[in-house]
This record gives sequence, C-alpha cells and structure tokens, in this order.
Amino acid sequence: MEVQLGRLPTTFPSPFLQALKPSNHLLGKPCKLKEQLDVNGYVYLKEFHNRQDVLNARNAVLQYVNQQGKHILDTENHTIENGVLNHRCGLGCLPFMEGQNAITHCHEMNKVIEGQHVYTFFESYFGEPVTTFDFKWLRAMHRDGFTGAHVDRVYMSRGSEDLLTMWTPLGDIPANMGVLAVCEESHRAQGFTKLQQTYANCDLEAQGVTGSGWFTEYPEEISKMGGKWKTSNFEAGDVIIFNIRLVHMSTANLTKFVRLSCDTRWQPSSHPIDKRFVGDLKTTSPKYGVHASQSPQTKTIENLKVTWGLI
Repeated sequence: MEVQLGRLPTTFPSPFLQALKPSNHLLGKPCKLKEQLDVNGYVYLKEFHNRQDVLNARNAVLQYVNQQGKHILDTENHTIENGVLNHRCGLGCLPFMEGQNAITHCHEMNKVIEGQHVYTFFESYFGEPVTTFDFKWLRAMHRDGFTGAHVDRVYMSRGSEDLLTMWTPLGDIPANMGVLAVCEESHRAQGFTKLQQTYANCDLEAQGVTGSGWFTEYPEEISKMGGKWKTSNFEAGDVIIFNIRLVHMSTANLTKFVRLSCDTRWQPSSHPIDKRFVGDLKTTSPKYGVHASQSPQTKTIENLKVTWGLI
C-alpha cells in the first residue's frame, strides 16, 4: 500500500514502516504487559473496545461534524455515515473538537473511551485506582493532513511520569487514511538519549514555545537515531497504549474520507496530575498540533533544536 508517513512517501508494510504485532496474548497478565510496554514503549491491542460501540461513537461524531457546516461532508453523493469529505474541505474546514465539550463527552463517546472495560484494564495494569484526564483529544483529520513526530510529555509534563496515552481510532482506518505510527524503543534506546534529555524534557507552555510542538514532520530525521517505525491497518475496536516519552506521528490521510480518532490519558490516582487537563475546563482553542499557528518572531522547536545540537 502506498502511504505517506508525515512528509515522506513510502509503502506499508515495508522495512521502513513495519507492521505492528498485537499483544492480546498478554491480556490478564499485567506484569507481562508492563514488561512489553517498558521495552517497546507501547502495546497494540486488537478488539479492545466493542466494535459496534466504536461505530456508534463514530456516527455520533460524524453527525456533529456535519452540523458544523454544509460544505464539510459530501452529503449530496454519500450518506453522513460514510464520512466522505467535500472536495473543498481542507485544513481549517473540520471543526476543532479537543477538550471537554458536548461531543467529547456524549453518551456514545463515553461508552468507548471511559467504559468500564477501560477502567478495569488500567486498574489491573497499575494495580490501583486510576484517573483519566477530563480533556479529550478528539480529532478529525482532513485530506492530506497528518501529525508530525513528537512525544506527549512536551504537552503534559506537570503530573505523573507514568501517564499513558490510549489512541482509539473511530472506525476502520487503513494505513493510508492517517493512522498512528510509533517509533519502537525511542523512549529508551541509546540513540535517543539526547532527544530525551532535551526535547522530551521541554515543557512547551512554560518555555513559551509556539507552533505545533512537533519535533519534525520527516520520519527519517527520527530513524537516524535508531528505532523502527511501525503501524497497522486498524479496525474499529483496536487501540495503541503508549508512554509519554515514545516518539510517534501519523501517516497522512490520502483518502477522500475524514479520519476520526480520540486520545485519552490514564494514570494512577495516587500520582500528581497535570491540573491543566482536569476539572471544569474552560472553552478550548487550538494551542499546539495540526491547528497551531506561529509567528517568525516566536520561539519554536526549530530554534530550540539548534540550541540543543539536534540539527
């Protein structure tokens, strides 16, 4: 399959972009799951959520997206449930849905991303009660859109170091539609030491960094440090769970469909929590990521990479 990882055209599966292997055989064995997550930086689980519940959530989000404007989805030639983008819909066309709002916390979404099965999994994994951020990263990706290479820690470093991200694709999402790709062992491999000591330890907001916060849009810049890029053709119900120091990005959405996904964060309740993402959250506007803006006069990751000696 022809895909594009960030800015790089490539194929999947291939030596450069390999296929993920599920870890379902480790379910019910929290010590083994921890061991694999510690080694690889992630676990990939098939059919973690109920498939129909995920499809119901997807349809709820698509209905919401369609209500935000008449030229977002192509409803003249397709049903809303197909999720086909209007040919004029590009960057800035799709609604920003991250935060704590009516669609992130609707019944259909909650049943998936905060279902009892999720709490049961993380409580078993951590061996204690767990807390999830109230802020949800619900995203719709436009045609040709993607997320650049980054670690989550630069956005949420003021709480537990054991914080985990769960990426849930909302629907069947093949590798050419904008799926998550992880760089295996990038959280601990020797070649990433400098990146982890500099970029991964950066609190973007505290340092006044603007722009996306991504380290790069070019996966080969990461590959030269080591690690292996891996992804999959995801099906509704699948998830990837990974730590906040793992380098990851997405393939570009090369299809006519809107790609829907949601990131949620989980941690032991006894640990300190990043208060920016819990409680009664204020109305959220884009700060980092694909919707971010920046001025040439402001501090950016590209400026800092020179300072860190990573260019």
